Amino acid sequence: MGKYNIISKSEEDTKKIAKELAKKVNQGDIVLLTGDLGSGKTTFSKGFCSYFSIEEDEVSSPSFTLVNVYKGKSKIYHLDLYRIENLDEIDYQTFKEYIEDEKAIKIIEWNKIKIDLPFKTFKVEIKHVNETTRKITIEE
Repeated sequence: MGKYNIISKSEEDTKKIAKELAKKVNQGDIVLLTGDLGSGKTTFSKGFCSYFSIEEDEVSSPSFTLVNVYKGKSKIYHLDLYRIENLDEIDYQTFKEYIEDEKAIKIIEWNKIKIDLPFKTFKVEIKHVNETTRKITIEE
């Protein structure tokens, strides 16, 4: 538990780090994923989902759909709130159903909305160091 920093020197490193985190996550848990555009959030999500037997090519950023649903060893909801500034902009009841589903893991990108998250939450921040290197901070 706690907060720790890991340096990723490649996309493969980022995926391995994500798989290690996935081992600690249980159904119902939430992964809050933040980072600048192009920092590796989707790459992280691909590695995370691959741990649950979800093919990497099935995983994409749900920037325009708001949510992607993946089914493998666990169901994973991948939400992207980049374009959402407040809850008035979305169907709150549907959003709440995703968040409160205790049988699914949730990956939430760009959470700018102040909401109480009902399950254990892991915070992951990805920062550019240079073109290939990222600093990944994970808070459990």
